[in-house]
Amino acid sequence: MNISRVKLMESTLLTNAAHVEDRETMDAYIYEQEKQKRLHEELIAEGYKIVDDPASLESLVGTTQDIEVLCEMWTPRLLCKLFVKGTEHLDHSFHLVPLHQIVKWQYQVPEPGTTFTGKFIVGVRRVGEKQFVPALRLPLK
Repeated sequence: MNISRVKLMESTLLTNAAHVEDRETMDAYIYEQEKQKRLHEELIAEGYKIVDDPASLESLVGTTQDIEVLCEMWTPRLLCKLFVKGTEHLDHSFHLVPLHQIVKWQYQVPEPGTTFTGKFIVGVRRVGEKQFVPALRLPLK
Protein backbone atom coordinates (compact mmCIF):
# COMPACT_ATOMS: atom_id res chain seq x y z
CA MET A 1 0.00 0.00 0.00
CA ASN A 2 1.46 3.35 -0.92
CA ILE A 3 1.99 6.25 1.48
CA SER A 4 -0.68 8.54 -0.04
CA ARG A 5 -3.33 5.82 0.31
CA VAL A 6 -2.40 5.30 3.98
CA LYS A 7 -2.62 9.05 4.65
CA LEU A 8 -6.03 9.17 2.94
CA MET A 9 -7.26 6.28 5.11
CA GLU A 10 -5.96 7.98 8.28
CA SER A 11 -7.65 11.22 7.29
CA THR A 12 -10.95 9.42 6.61
CA LEU A 13 -10.83 7.60 9.95
CA LEU A 14 -10.14 10.83 11.84
CA THR A 15 -12.96 12.64 10.01
CA ASN A 16 -15.39 9.80 10.73
CA ALA A 17 -14.36 9.71 14.43
CA ALA A 18 -14.92 13.48 14.73
CA HIS A 19 -18.31 13.13 13.03
CA VAL A 20 -19.40 10.39 15.47
CA GLU A 21 -18.23 12.48 18.45
CA ASP A 22 -20.12 15.54 17.13
CA ARG A 23 -23.28 13.44 16.66
CA GLU A 24 -22.98 12.02 20.19
CA THR A 25 -22.48 15.51 21.62
CA MET A 26 -25.46 16.83 19.70
CA ASP A 27 -27.61 13.88 20.85
CA ALA A 28 -26.62 14.48 24.49
CA TYR A 29 -27.53 18.17 24.26
CA ILE A 30 -30.85 17.44 22.51
CA TYR A 31 -31.76 14.83 25.13
CA GLU A 32 -31.06 17.26 27.99
CA GLN A 33 -32.93 20.11 26.24
CA GLU A 34 -36.03 17.95 25.82
CA LYS A 35 -35.80 16.72 29.42
CA GLN A 36 -35.58 20.29 30.76
CA LYS A 37 -38.43 21.51 28.53
CA ARG A 38 -40.63 18.61 29.68
CA LEU A 39 -39.78 19.26 33.36
CA HIS A 40 -40.61 22.96 32.94
CA GLU A 41 -43.98 22.12 31.39
CA GLU A 42 -44.73 19.61 34.19
CA LEU A 43 -43.86 22.14 36.89
CA ILE A 44 -46.10 24.80 35.34
CA ALA A 45 -48.95 22.24 34.99
CA GLU A 46 -48.57 21.31 38.67
CA GLY A 47 -48.90 24.96 39.73
CA TYR A 48 -45.23 25.76 40.35
CA LYS A 49 -44.22 29.41 39.94
CA ILE A 50 -40.90 30.95 39.04
CA VAL A 51 -39.56 32.85 42.06
CA ASP A 52 -36.47 34.55 40.66
CA ASP A 53 -35.03 35.14 37.21
CA PRO A 54 -32.54 38.04 37.28
CA ALA A 55 -30.90 36.92 34.01
CA SER A 56 -34.27 36.61 32.18
CA LEU A 57 -33.70 32.95 31.26
CA GLU A 58 -37.20 31.48 31.69
CA SER A 59 -38.22 32.08 28.07
CA LEU A 60 -35.10 30.12 27.00
CA VAL A 61 -35.83 26.94 29.01
CA GLY A 62 -35.23 23.88 26.87
CA THR A 63 -32.74 25.56 24.54
CA THR A 64 -28.96 25.66 24.28
CA GLN A 65 -27.51 29.15 24.50
CA ASP A 66 -24.08 30.76 24.44
CA ILE A 67 -24.01 32.37 27.88
CA GLU A 68 -21.24 34.48 29.35
CA VAL A 69 -20.64 33.57 32.98
CA LEU A 70 -18.34 34.56 35.82
CA CYS A 71 -16.78 31.68 37.73
CA GLU A 72 -16.66 33.00 41.28
CA MET A 73 -15.22 29.90 42.94
CA TRP A 74 -14.99 26.13 43.10
CA THR A 75 -16.70 24.44 46.01
CA PRO A 76 -14.93 21.67 47.97
CA ARG A 77 -16.98 19.17 45.92
CA LEU A 78 -15.67 20.74 42.68
CA LEU A 79 -18.83 22.52 41.69
CA CYS A 80 -18.29 25.82 39.90
CA LYS A 81 -20.27 28.72 41.34
CA LEU A 82 -21.26 30.60 38.19
CA PHE A 83 -23.05 33.91 37.74
CA VAL A 84 -24.60 34.91 34.42
CA LYS A 85 -22.73 38.06 33.40
CA GLY A 86 -24.52 41.07 34.87
CA THR A 87 -25.97 39.24 37.88
CA GLU A 88 -22.75 38.93 39.92
CA HIS A 89 -23.96 41.52 42.44
CA LEU A 90 -26.97 39.33 43.37
CA ASP A 91 -25.66 36.77 45.86
CA HIS A 92 -28.63 34.44 45.37
CA SER A 93 -28.44 34.31 41.54
CA PHE A 94 -25.62 31.78 41.19
CA HIS A 95 -25.69 28.45 39.36
CA LEU A 96 -23.73 25.40 40.52
CA VAL A 97 -22.29 23.36 37.64
CA PRO A 98 -19.94 20.41 38.15
CA LEU A 99 -16.41 21.25 37.05
CA HIS A 100 -16.02 17.88 35.30
CA GLN A 101 -19.05 18.64 33.09
CA ILE A 102 -17.61 22.02 32.08
CA VAL A 103 -14.29 20.38 31.21
CA LYS A 104 -16.01 17.60 29.25
CA TRP A 105 -18.51 19.71 27.31
CA GLN A 106 -16.86 23.15 27.15
CA TYR A 107 -13.23 21.97 26.80
CA GLN A 108 -12.05 24.51 29.34
CA VAL A 109 -11.21 24.78 33.02
CA PRO A 110 -12.74 27.97 34.40
CA GLU A 111 -10.51 29.57 36.99
CA PRO A 112 -12.12 31.38 39.92
CA GLY A 113 -12.48 35.09 39.15
CA THR A 114 -12.59 34.64 35.37
CA THR A 115 -15.38 34.93 32.83
CA PHE A 116 -16.02 32.62 29.91
CA THR A 117 -18.73 31.97 27.37
CA GLY A 118 -20.10 28.47 27.19
CA LYS A 119 -22.90 26.52 25.58
CA PHE A 120 -25.37 25.84 28.37
CA ILE A 121 -28.78 24.26 28.32
CA VAL A 122 -31.26 26.48 30.11
CA GLY A 123 -33.22 24.27 32.48
CA VAL A 124 -35.07 24.51 35.76
CA ARG A 125 -34.45 23.66 39.40
CA ARG A 126 -37.01 23.31 42.17
CA VAL A 127 -36.20 25.58 45.12
CA GLY A 128 -39.21 25.40 47.39
CA GLU A 129 -42.73 24.24 47.72
CA LYS A 130 -44.29 25.02 44.35
CA GLN A 131 -41.33 27.21 43.29
CA PHE A 132 -38.54 26.92 40.72
CA VAL A 133 -35.74 28.97 39.18
CA PRO A 134 -33.98 28.76 35.83
CA ALA A 135 -30.73 26.75 35.96
CA LEU A 136 -27.70 26.31 33.72
CA ARG A 137 -27.32 22.67 32.74
CA LEU A 138 -24.97 20.45 30.80
CA PRO A 139 -25.59 16.88 29.63
CA LEU A 140 -25.03 14.18 32.23
CA LYS A 141 -23.59 11.63 29.75
